[in-house]
Parts: sequence; structure tokens; C-alpha cells
Amino acid sequence: MEYQQLFHNLVQLAAVDGKFTEEEIRFLVDRSERWGIPSDEFETALAGLDSEIELQMPESKEDRMEMLREMIRLMAVDGELAETEKRLCAAASASMEISGSEFSAIIEGLLNE
Repeated sequence: MEYQQLFHNLVQLAAVDGKFTEEEIRFLVDRSERWGIPSDEFETALAGLDSEIELQMPESKEDRMEMLREMIRLMAVDGELAETEKRLCAAASASMEISGSEFSAIIEGLLNE
């Protein structure tokens, strides 16, 4: 999965509850710097937000698993799991054909980081 596509997905996830927390913004800034996302692309991602969230799903299973890991990291960064974030994560997981056991393994791996 291209980092630009993953970044846009994370911006949409962060916005799904109608607000960006300071922690979410720091997380997004960190990821944009880590992945080489230019500042104008960051602004484009923010400007492209609307009320309907449409995540772009990666084709490979490995990329889908990485996207889900990043989504969960983002959801946990502010210490609050909004119901809309949980629903979006669950829907994304199901549409990415990630099994319950794979999802549990992702959670376990993130808890052990």
C-alpha cells in the first residue's frame, strides 16, 4: 500500500468522530514525516474531508493488515475510543476479510510493542 493512500485513510479515521485531538494530530504529523508525505499533501488530505468516510482498501492481505494496525494505533493515541471509530474499524476489518483471530493477533502484537 502506498503511504499516501494509507495516510489519507488515517486522516479520515481521525475525523470520523467530528474532531481532531492534539494526540491524533501529533500522530498524523509523525506518520507524514516518517512516510515522506509533503506538507501540501497533508493539507490536501485535511481539505478533502467531508461527512462521508470512504476508505481505500489495499489489495494485498499484508497491506490490509498494516492498514488495520495503523488504524488501531491512531484510535488508541488519544486514549478515547469513540463509537464511530470502533464501528469504522470493525467495518474496515470485515471488508478487508480479516478474521477474528487475525484481528486478535493484531491487537496482541500492538499491546506487546
